[in-house]
Amino acid sequence: MSRQFSTATVADPSRLSYWRQVVSEAFIPYEVAVPRHRAEGFRGTVNAQQIGAMQVATVDADAHTVFRTSSLVRRSPQDDFLVNLAVRGSVTVTQDERDAFLRPGEFTLYDSARPCRITGVERFRLVSLKIPRALFTAHCPSPRDATATVVRGDHGVGALFPPYLHSLTRHAAELAPDVVQQVGINVLELLGAALPKPSASGAALPRSAQWLRARQFIAEHIADPQLSPAGVADALGVSVRYLQVLFRAEGTSPSRSIMEQRLERAARLLTDPRHAGRTITDIAFGLGFKDTSHFTRAFKNHCGTGPRAYRAGHSPLGPV
Repeated sequence: MSRQFSTATVADPSRLSYWRQVVSEAFIPYEVAVPRHRAEGFRGTVNAQQIGAMQVATVDADAHTVFRTSSLVRRSPQDDFLVNLAVRGSVTVTQDERDAFLRPGEFTLYDSARPCRITGVERFRLVSLKIPRALFTAHCPSPRDATATVVRGDHGVGALFPPYLHSLTRHAAELAPDVVQQVGINVLELLGAALPKPSASGAALPRSAQWLRARQFIAEHIADPQLSPAGVADALGVSVRYLQVLFRAEGTSPSRSIMEQRLERAARLLTDPRHAGRTITDIAFGLGFKDTSHFTRAFKNHCGTGPRAYRAGHSPLGPV
């Protein structure tokens, strides 16, 4: 069964309300926030298809955020896991005090039973797979270790999952009922093999896994003003020189990654209605900055405008 939704079918003043209904019906109940300067003419489409007990859907939309607060989780309990694969643009998935910054080809997992947040800063496209908890945990017994952690789709087992998921979006409607169950098992086995698992630290890990662990460590300790490449290297059990090699292979450096993650987190906090009462200085210091003027300069260089103007121009509309 295929379901299609598009904001093009409704008048502009009603689009945000309609979009909230769409994402809540097609996936799970969410709140929706859209930057004020993007609210007018908002565009979004969803193409969802059922595959046995699972659902695969393609989302193409302008910049916005969907989120489940603790109160929404209590009011509208759900019992599914969702996998988001970034196709175009960048998407951030936040859960369990972790941030997964997804670039095209990367994917991550989150749990509908706990607060979560999914943000596209610019127009984006993603493929989302919704899996009932009982079905998921039969193949992936330790899901909490994998939520909001990035899985790269360009090598290893991780490279097998994205094309399989893309193929499902194109051919799900053609599947005969007697093969749907086997297809579902194949999806879950691939996913279970690709998702990160607790493992030994240090240089025994492949470089790609070490780089992901380094990014994750930075995200989890971003508020520490003492966070440094040396601290990251020590946590991973590698040398600073080796850490620099890992990040150089990704076109960046440990110091730059720390700064970028701080600034991206700051941008999200500045547009989060739950943090509307916090001052810019409080947000900056809460993300490890020691000087407000340094934060302001760095934020302007990264986002093109200062934090005060960014907050004023990107204040979310909140639930619609």
